[in-house]
Amino acid sequence: MIIKSKVKLKDKNVALTLVPQDSEDLWYIYNLLSIGDVVLVLTHRNVKKGNQTAVQKGKSKMEKVLVKLKLSLEDIDYVASDEGMRLSGKSIEPHEFVPLNSYHTAEVELGKDITILKESWDQYDMKLLDELASIEKKADIGAIVLQEGIAHFCYVTESMTKLQAKVEKSIPRKNKDYGNSEVEKAMNKFYAMVIDTMVRNFDFNKLKVIIIASPGFVGKTLYEKILQECSNSNHESSKVYNDILKNKHKFLVAHSSTGYLQGLQEVMEDPATKKRLSDTRFLKESEVLDQFHLALNLDDGRAWYGLDEVTKAIDMDAVRYLMVTDTLFRSDDIQQRKDYIELTERAKRNGAEVFIFSSLHESGIQLDQLTGIAALLKYPVPDLDDSDEEE
Repeated sequence: MIIKSKVKLKDKNVALTLVPQDSEDLWYIYNLLSIGDVVLVLTHRNVKKGNQTAVQKGKSKMEKVLVKLKLSLEDIDYVASDEGMRLSGKSIEPHEFVPLNSYHTAEVELGKDITILKESWDQYDMKLLDELASIEKKADIGAIVLQEGIAHFCYVTESMTKLQAKVEKSIPRKNKDYGNSEVEKAMNKFYAMVIDTMVRNFDFNKLKVIIIASPGFVGKTLYEKILQECSNSNHESSKVYNDILKNKHKFLVAHSSTGYLQGLQEVMEDPATKKRLSDTRFLKESEVLDQFHLALNLDDGRAWYGLDEVTKAIDMDAVRYLMVTDTLFRSDDIQQRKDYIELTERAKRNGAEVFIFSSLHESGIQLDQLTGIAALLKYPVPDLDDSDEEE
């Protein structure tokens, strides 16, 4: 993400201009935006060109032009796996090709400016902006999920699993027309394509773990070929191949039932994989949620969810871990958003560790089903759900 400018305007609004560079940047923009914000976004529109007479007679030509829309935001359509975002709202500034107060939908495009105007930027916004400016906010787990003829390259970040690249190669079936040699030749070509794509997409010094997941022996064979390729004398002076050899201990070969993305979820849930990923940010959230569910099942008075119960626990300085989904921070109700931010800040001041779960992640979906806010306490506190009112 490129942060181009942050300007305080005469109407007390603060305008932040960003240029998203990849799909993870779109996730940050999604979390910065709220309904009611004003956005300036570049988008293409088909417009009729020609004089008024030609337009009236239907003889004008349609032409695609680049326009800057200023919209009062009413809807955000974002699905992480689609790697795209569409913003809808009412035009609040007259334009040659855009009538005032007309409704429009604009695509947020990579490499193009988007300006967000807010009356104020709260602590949650500031946290996101701090992450944008920090190199640590990027992924620390890379993954290759593959089977014969297809491979998916993913980044696992604190907020999501992002598909970075995909390789496909037709592999002939072994029969009377195609013997072992033809199949082997096709697979060798496939492995070479996978290694080349991996080299172009992964930073082996920064990533903490590189998972290779596949059915059968496809993943194990890939790992062996990676080491063979790196040991090739032609690559002795190549920094990236030297980096791979230096970091070969980071590779984790695991079994999955498929080479598609659900295979990665299988591997991430495996206890052996969890142990290997123990020093990553992603796992800590999962472990805290697992501890919470265990305490909840034991019903030992340490696991509570719901705003009232969690607020009481924070007031008692009893919270060890506070878990909140970003859904609550993105509420259309500005006061509700401020209340949750104040609550998390109070928990931090009391020494609690706060985790903000993404609603785009499975863990966040689970937490949303439990009201979106939960706490694991330092010690058992029974009857937090009892009413304070005397009978």
